[in-house]
Amino acid sequence: MSSLISRLVKPFTPPLETVRKYSFRKARADIIAGITVAVVEIPQGMAYAVIAGVPPEYGLYTAIIQGFFGSLFASNEYVSNGPTNTQALLIAATVARIVNEASLGDVAAAEAMYLQLVIGLAMIKGIIQLIFAAAKMGNLIRYVSRSVIVGFSAGAGILIGGGQIKNFLGIHVTSAQSPAPGVIGYIMQLTPHLHEISYHALSIGLLTMVLILVVKRISKLLPGSLFGVVVAGGVVAVLGLTDAHLPLVGDVPSGLPERFYMPWHISYDHAVQMLGGAFALALLGMIETVAIGKSIASTTGSTIRPNQEFFAQGIANVLGAFGQNIPGSASFTRSILNLQAGAMTRFSGVFSAIGVGVIFFIFAEWASYIPMSALAAVLFLIAYSLVDWQYMIRIARTNRADTAVCMVTLVSAITLPLHYAIYVGVFLNIALYMQQSSRLRIAEMIRSPAGPFVEQPLQEKHGRRTVLFLQMEGDLFFGVADELRDRLARIQNDSARVVIFRLKRTHSIDSTVLQVIEEFTKRMNETGRHVILCGVRDELMEVINHYGLDKIIGEDNVFPTSYGVFASAQKALDRAKVLLGGSIDASDIADHDDLEYWAYEI
Repeated sequence: MSSLISRLVKPFTPPLETVRKYSFRKARADIIAGITVAVVEIPQGMAYAVIAGVPPEYGLYTAIIQGFFGSLFASNEYVSNGPTNTQALLIAATVARIVNEASLGDVAAAEAMYLQLVIGLAMIKGIIQLIFAAAKMGNLIRYVSRSVIVGFSAGAGILIGGGQIKNFLGIHVTSAQSPAPGVIGYIMQLTPHLHEISYHALSIGLLTMVLILVVKRISKLLPGSLFGVVVAGGVVAVLGLTDAHLPLVGDVPSGLPERFYMPWHISYDHAVQMLGGAFALALLGMIETVAIGKSIASTTGSTIRPNQEFFAQGIANVLGAFGQNIPGSASFTRSILNLQAGAMTRFSGVFSAIGVGVIFFIFAEWASYIPMSALAAVLFLIAYSLVDWQYMIRIARTNRADTAVCMVTLVSAITLPLHYAIYVGVFLNIALYMQQSSRLRIAEMIRSPAGPFVEQPLQEKHGRRTVLFLQMEGDLFFGVADELRDRLARIQNDSARVVIFRLKRTHSIDSTVLQVIEEFTKRMNETGRHVILCGVRDELMEVINHYGLDKIIGEDNVFPTSYGVFASAQKALDRAKVLLGGSIDASDIADHDDLEYWAYEI
């Protein structure tokens, strides 16, 4: 009972562990870093809410609530949680499709339904992540390579940039649904409205972009996005510009939501329709968080535990849904900034969330002057940063498989419903892994004057040798079973009276392969011949014993790993000598002098 309680309580312990070693020095550093991140997160949060298709204040609600709880329970103390660009884009792709299918004639009703579904999506995503954490499914991320993330991020960057062209140009596009997917759809939407370009919006957007680049050139720690947005809002206020001149953010309520929201007030049908998108959001959020954590860990020596991150994001999204949050995740930009600003513990994220709340409460009334083109400028620069040109060029020169995975994921992101792109990338990774894993790796061990044994390709004809000594490697699973069966059938038809399998380099073995070895052993035994296993590691020995293969082969013919190089192999050869009733010389296990090392792959 106590162990069960300990397992249930453990995910909640990270903040307690930090408090035990907290000090005034760490608090001061965390406060400075938190405020630095907060002033960057405010324009980002508003911009990401725009991408998600909800009013800007909902991005700030997410920065406050999810930033607070996500930082408290994350395994890596420097990760900054809240609204992110790729999550926001995936939110819009998931929810817009449902609202469009509903075909609501009332614009206000459609907007209310859209917002309700977005908040419900945060709840569903959080529940999925908590289930993943409870099921210890953090290892899922092993099947998603960097090529998938780079391809998806590049596609997301293209979509984000394409989606903000209308705001940058100050064009009001009333069509709710794109006539075609991706950037092509954006272009088709915009083309009939090009005569409506607002040169006020375009000028302010360009000014904002230049200011951000100049500030960033001075120092990466300076809040260039905030500076650019503030200046743009000041220009609008001084010149007396209104919505008639260019689209503005409009009135933004200050502080936290006036009431908590019950996010389960969505229909069962809508929840089912959003399930695929919620799963993709959960997986994408986890992948990005672990990638960020690993990047930070490489410089700080900190650790990241995927299952704990699933829990932290899950609890943050579930609690955030009650505070009218959109689905959020970890941000690479803000996490790196947090580290560079001198953060020392997880409480820097807490102070950042508090800082966003304080600034939002004080200055919310001024947000109505912010032009949408200024936020579009911020997003253009973020979109550009999402395309990792350097990595794509490098893999194009070195690895065709990774290049194909990256490019297919990118194309999928800009042509298919966005959550499908994640599934396409994961599927390609798994297919590539299965293809590589399903190649049988087997070599023949032969005597060498320079040492005990060397390896060379297994020959189809084995001459007159009576002992065949084979080295098997990798994962022996159902994918290699047919190939192994064919190889063993040819061995059975040859003259070898004893076949030794060395399993020292075998990582795992499943029941399908065990059955193949069992069938081979029985056929060998029926003709008075023998099979020996050596180099069997403890975990493999347990599998073999539970399956009962040791009884079929004979317990005297199974040798576990032992101390000393080839010690277990020598015991297997000694056993072969006994089974053959005489001595074994070199000609029994090798009939040629070619002793070069070969790695053999089928």
